[in-house]
Amino acid sequence: MKQRPVLMRFYTMLLLLIGWAELAAAQSPALLQAYARTSAVAGREEEASRFIESLFKAGTLQRDRLGNVVLVLGRGTPRRLLVAPLDEPGYVVSQIQDNGYLRVAPVGGGQVGPLFHQFLEGHDVRIITERAAVNAISCVPSSHYDNQRAEPERNKAPFSWQAAFLDVGAASAADVAQQGIRLLDPLTLDKQPALIGQQWVAAPAMKAKAAAMALATAAQTLAAAPVKGTVVIAWTTQELLNGKGFEAVANQYGPFEEVYRFDRTLATEATGTGQFLATQALLAAGPGQVLVQPPRPGRKPVLPNAKLATARTILLGLPARYANTPVEAVAVADVQELAKAWLLAAEAPTAALVALPLPAAAAGPAPPALLPSVKLLAGLVAQYGVSTAETPVREFIARQLPAWAKPVVDQAGNLTMTFGQGKRHLVFVAHMDEVGFMVDSIRPNGRLVLALKGGAFPWLWEAQPALLHTPGQADIAAVFEPRPAYMQATKSTFTIPLTVFAGYTSAQQAQAAGIRPGSTSVTMPKQLRPLGARRAAARGLDDRVGCAALLLSLQGLDPAKLPCRVTYVWSVTEEIGLLGSAFAAQQLQDATVVYPIDTFVSSDAPQESQAFGYCPLGQGAVIRVLESPNFAPRNLVREVHALADRNQIPIQEGMTAGGTDGLEFLNYGIPSVPLSWPGRYSHSPVEVLDYRDMDSLVRLLRALVLPPAAAKSASQVTKPRR
Repeated sequence: MKQRPVLMRFYTMLLLLIGWAELAAAQSPALLQAYARTSAVAGREEEASRFIESLFKAGTLQRDRLGNVVLVLGRGTPRRLLVAPLDEPGYVVSQIQDNGYLRVAPVGGGQVGPLFHQFLEGHDVRIITERAAVNAISCVPSSHYDNQRAEPERNKAPFSWQAAFLDVGAASAADVAQQGIRLLDPLTLDKQPALIGQQWVAAPAMKAKAAAMALATAAQTLAAAPVKGTVVIAWTTQELLNGKGFEAVANQYGPFEEVYRFDRTLATEATGTGQFLATQALLAAGPGQVLVQPPRPGRKPVLPNAKLATARTILLGLPARYANTPVEAVAVADVQELAKAWLLAAEAPTAALVALPLPAAAAGPAPPALLPSVKLLAGLVAQYGVSTAETPVREFIARQLPAWAKPVVDQAGNLTMTFGQGKRHLVFVAHMDEVGFMVDSIRPNGRLVLALKGGAFPWLWEAQPALLHTPGQADIAAVFEPRPAYMQATKSTFTIPLTVFAGYTSAQQAQAAGIRPGSTSVTMPKQLRPLGARRAAARGLDDRVGCAALLLSLQGLDPAKLPCRVTYVWSVTEEIGLLGSAFAAQQLQDATVVYPIDTFVSSDAPQESQAFGYCPLGQGAVIRVLESPNFAPRNLVREVHALADRNQIPIQEGMTAGGTDGLEFLNYGIPSVPLSWPGRYSHSPVEVLDYRDMDSLVRLLRALVLPPAAAKSASQVTKPRR
């Protein structure tokens, strides 16, 4: 195409006159986030294809046999091809084991960097079956056991895909089949796109996802205006697998004089000021164009492609923060520039970008109805309460108490209530806090430096979505930044503090937003996700399950008929030193026995040695007879076991690592008998429970406080074989 200097200057002047407000309306962050949630593992891009098609009137786009989605506008010459990929790096189910666990293998390319697979470990996963999407989690060793391992996890090289197991809540291969999961079904992380500072959208493979939306915006705009010659717009499949989607489109719709193809490998430092990347200068491009070259040459066909032989090919790209991580972030302003670049390529720079509607299907199916006990647990999980910041959890619990309850918040922040009558005084304690972070300081560039509260593997939070919680303010979306030089990492862990990016560019800006070191806590988004028919995963089940069990045990209880006094304590700061229970124990020195209600860290997991701490999920509540700082008295253990047997409550006994709130009661001669449910993957984002174990625990709690006859009538569960 011959350059026309006068026309070039004219186009440039017009582009400078296009209003920012008009452009901002054309690319909705909500649309970017919705599309970022789609799954499009190379070769299995159907979910993304359907999303693209939903943005256009039915019948407007064509889908070929490889799954490419194509729109043809105009006729004649010149013939131009505008193209963006649909696919993303991902995995497939490579093995279904007899015990119900799955193994995985990567598909195609795109898994860039030594930490790429580690970002999968310990996180929610989405498997796309022929029937529907299925929840899974990527297993992770329990942090409680790390000091007992011959080689601690923190000393290992970065996690590899060969070490990965998936948990779908199944106990057998038959259970897996019932969920519709088959070998070679594709899977990715369960995406949680974050909008940072109203300027950045962060999600896995976000550059390619944003490019597809920018191309859709350009396509709708061009469809509403006359085009010069023929413009073929294509969203192509299999780019990371074999590149044949692009080749098929070129062969079917070519020859072309010009090709403008998005390349996810183009990279430069992201400023968010309105830029796009290109390998050659575009005609009439404004100051937002940055010229870069790909780090490696693209795949070439075995035989020269005659349909592209004479084409002028320009690769386009987007700047990004944290490239090749789950929080790859692109600026909305840059996505606008990329859409404009495609309009320039089609010689339609003056067209006003069309605003794309959010498809109705983007909201997803309505959540299923939950049993009351599961709904209560889901509500507790949805509360955020890092140690010293448990107020939301405490307020939620207080709202669930029966009308007769007279709760008190003590000086430490514990929520306590005493009921019943009699000389015997039983105390039950479950802690409200969870592992997380507190803002420790704010750097001059606006980054938030974090301090870990509780024990956990810090790399599980690296390069993941984050939430900032400041008392009295709405939560703020952010991202945990990957470590510096993450593309050269040689160890799974790191020694420097984690940092958070929330869109702030200075310490003053962060402070003005209400960020306060020492009081702003930091977590990651969470919800209770079902795993199969009887299990669920969530961050913070330790000790939300204990809190829920206490609440559920109160339902239908008549305190006037109890043969003993009972005190329930929902304690604070257990994860950082038992501070809440220490205060409670000081006030409750007349207690006969204390029953701490907390997780039993079970080795019932594929990456653990079952020589220690083995209590299988689904076989009932657990008496933590032996834990790191406590050995429960034989006579009291025998009493609990006999009570469970009389009431046909399934129960297990075991030893595990870690301690409970009961430790502080020992200071006053009060014996501690910890009661638990077996949990997998302790202090990770994907702790797992079996609802049958929670039910068993609730029945046991009721049996401990009710008169014998009443306890037996309230417990009608048949004890399973052990």
